[in-house]
Amino acid sequence: MLNKKEIFHIALWMPSWIGDVVLSLPALQTLRNIYPNARITAIVKFPTGQLLSNHTVVDSVLQFPKNKGDGYIKQYKYARGLRKYKFDLGIAFPNSFHSALMLMFMGAGVRIGYRTEGRRILLTHSIPVTLKNKKTLYRVNYFHKILSPLNSGLPPDCYDSKWINESSVVLKKTLRSVGVGKKDLMITIHPGASKLERAWHAERFGILCQNLIKSYSIKIILVGSNEEKLLLEKISSFCPPENVIIVVKLSLFEITQLLKASQLFIGNDSGLLHLASLAGTPVVGIFGPGQAATTGPFVDVKKQEIVSRNFSCSPCGQRFFKECEPSLHQKPECLESISVKEVSEAVQRIVKRLGLFKR
Repeated sequence: MLNKKEIFHIALWMPSWIGDVVLSLPALQTLRNIYPNARITAIVKFPTGQLLSNHTVVDSVLQFPKNKGDGYIKQYKYARGLRKYKFDLGIAFPNSFHSALMLMFMGAGVRIGYRTEGRRILLTHSIPVTLKNKKTLYRVNYFHKILSPLNSGLPPDCYDSKWINESSVVLKKTLRSVGVGKKDLMITIHPGASKLERAWHAERFGILCQNLIKSYSIKIILVGSNEEKLLLEKISSFCPPENVIIVVKLSLFEITQLLKASQLFIGNDSGLLHLASLAGTPVVGIFGPGQAATTGPFVDVKKQEIVSRNFSCSPCGQRFFKECEPSLHQKPECLESISVKEVSEAVQRIVKRLGLFKR
């Protein structure tokens, strides 16, 4: 085990995806408990740094300026420039060769990560991992196991509530900007995904929204990126305009505040599903190619409903469509086969169980 007295500054090379960053947070909580007095710096890609700012676990956040056109020379120079921070310990959460290489260039004396992609030579403490664990181990446990050389023990059983830096001023401003009143009950829906094939049908989301508006006195908040605006508008066209609000221009911090104020979140297996879980909001997750046992929300079972067919090939490599035949609508069958009825019933179960939408 490492000598705690020799660790003063820790560099965390964080995952790229929002969902993975959120699922790695329990590991960061443990790390802070192990090194209460060390300085911890997280190196992130935009916009995930917004999740880590203003929390006692992380002292500083650096955004790695990696663009598609950047070569290794430019990245090398940037990493070498970080040597001035004198990192004693570097932890690579991604499995990539690149993350371990950057930690070495940064001069981290101790470098910890999984023994993947031939990077054993780059790490001072490489952790063996099987292909099965890479594919099926629950991601909270997977990220936490990276800390095993530090005698980390078991992962926490919940997120630290302080990850969500509540701001009544920001919340009030956010609600006002999207046109939601204080007394409005909200269901926030994110119909997008990292790949089009991972996303449930827009038409089915539209019919689901119709059902929700008929069943409950609510407003539907459709959130997404600017690139997803046409998708959100297509779904919105199924519903009365006074009941649906499209939101595409909020920061990650503002979206988190909006999720915190929502009574329920519905979405695909994506980063915002995990962001909603982090905010403590009940969630209904639609899983096709992914599997909740591996990448499901880290939230009390009472506050989640997972809709999935749990095909034997899930989770798959998601090399669409080399591993399976597409449906007529260019979706994998594991997602194509999930009906509006199934998702509606999942919503009904969680609403009844938690007593939601009661004034």
